[in-house]
Parts: sequence; C-alpha cells; structure tokens
Amino acid sequence: MQFSDASEPLEITARICYNPLMARTSWHPAFAQAIENELEDSKDALTFETEYQLTTEPLRIDVLVIKKKRNAVIKKNIGQIFRANNVIEYKSPEDSVTIENYHKTHCYSRLYAALNKVDIDDMSVTVVATRHPRKLLTFLKSRYTVEHVLPGIYYVEGDTSPTQILVSEELPEEDNFWLSNLRNDLTKEQLTRVFTAAHGRAKIDAYVYAIGEANIPAMEELFMQKKKGVILSEKLDAYFTEKYAAPREAKGRAETVLTVLRARFKKVPNEVEKTLLTMTDPVALDSWAAHAATCQTMNEFATALK
Repeated sequence: MQFSDASEPLEITARICYNPLMARTSWHPAFAQAIENELEDSKDALTFETEYQLTTEPLRIDVLVIKKKRNAVIKKNIGQIFRANNVIEYKSPEDSVTIENYHKTHCYSRLYAALNKVDIDDMSVTVVATRHPRKLLTFLKSRYTVEHVLPGIYYVEGDTSPTQILVSEELPEEDNFWLSNLRNDLTKEQLTRVFTAAHGRAKIDAYVYAIGEANIPAMEELFMQKKKGVILSEKLDAYFTEKYAAPREAKGRAETVLTVLRARFKKVPNEVEKTLLTMTDPVALDSWAAHAATCQTMNEFATALK
C-alpha cells in the first residue's frame, strides 16, 4: 500500500483506496490475534490453535480455543459460554454470516469431537459477525431460544452444543477493544487508539496490518499528519516505514541498478526490469547493483537474475 504525497491530487488517493482489483485484507490472522488479546486475562488457562486442520484435506476451523484445565473459569464476556473445546468461526467486514455458515460451524464442532473422541457436551460454538446478522438471528429464533444476554452477545439454546453469536460492531469497546475495532470503517482517532494500544504487544502485527490495509482513507489522513510533523505512536511510525518508506527506498535502489544497466548495455529486457522493480530487499539490490557494474553482457546479468 502506498500513501499519496501532499502534492498529489485527492482523486489519485481515491483510486488507491477503492481500486476493486486490490487484494482482500487478511482478516482471519487479525481475528485470531484479536481473540487472544481479548482473552489475555485467561491466557494461562487456554491454548489457541489458529487455522486448525480437521483432516488432511483443506478443512479448517478459524480458531480453536482449548481449556488447559477443564474447571478453569473464563470471566471475559465472550468466553463465559466456553467448554473444554471451543470452535470459533469468523466472518470479516467484507462477508455476511449466513445460515449455511452457522450449520457449517456446528459441523466442524461435531467433526472435531468425532475425530478427537471428545464428548460433544464438552464443545461450544461461537460464530462472529461484524455486522448485525438479522436474517440468521431470525432463522435461529424460529427454531431455538435466542437470548440477547449482553451487548453484542446472543446465546442460542437448543442446538447440539452451547452456542453464541458475537456481533463485533455491537460489542462495547471498553470490554472488547480488539474485536470491536476489527472493522473497515474506523476514523483516524479510532485508528490512533488501536495503534497506540498495540504498541509493545507481541502477537498483534497481523491485526495491525489488517486494520491499516482495511482503513486506507483514515490511514491517509494520519500519514499526512505525520508529514506535517505531528508525532504519532511508534506502531504507526513502524507501519508507515514498512508500508511506504521502505518500498520507496527499494524502488530507488532498483532504479539505480537499471540506470547502470542502461548506461552499459542501452536496452534492458522487460523481464529484468520487472524483476528488479518488485524486489524489496535492499541488501540484494545493492548486490545486483555491483553485478550490473561488473557483468560482461546483459545476457549474463539476466541469466544470473533468474
């Protein structure tokens, strides 16, 4: 992701922000870290397994939370329903939670119990939606008892395992900071709070970068503040360095290599130019700059680059 310079017109920023060809944000690693951070008060009692593989085929649970001690009491609002083994399915802000998703998550829970010889009574199911899943809750209310126990938390009674639906946008920020901010519509003030809170935490990088990638307009505003001399958090500075300054520096080094090659051999093949411009390792680019100055032919350089 690149941030526009102050001299660039705003419409260029808009194209960067809303280009439909841009890669989707990596929400699931961010969600896994959000869950760990939400439940950090009970971290000694829990084990977290991300992308838990149920079979040799690509069939995985988003997050599997396992109690280290069966009698451990989880006081956190989102973990009060937990049993010994807890299957969690997450849907990002870009996706909606469907009835099919709900059934699939229960199937994952049953399959996990069957494969690991776990009593189904020792399982719980959590489905996490970013937005209010009106259609899903309407369906569940027609078949089970659905209780709105706390803001953003809906218990489903009557299914195979204890089940809860979490709606992250409805969760109170003071209780569920990480989940409530796992969104793509944050303001620059909210982003600043997230990056500030993330400073010094070990397992948070995937979360931070997902938030940054998903909230480009607000990140643009913060970046322009940084260029004007406003002091930001260390996490924000690190983010901007890796996502903006470092790629720009690498591009400058690649252009230097290309300048040497053009001065010596006149024409640089498109494949060579493309390969050099996609490199991000400054040490490697410095090495290629030295090789560009000493190789005998353009073909020699191109062959070595492959």
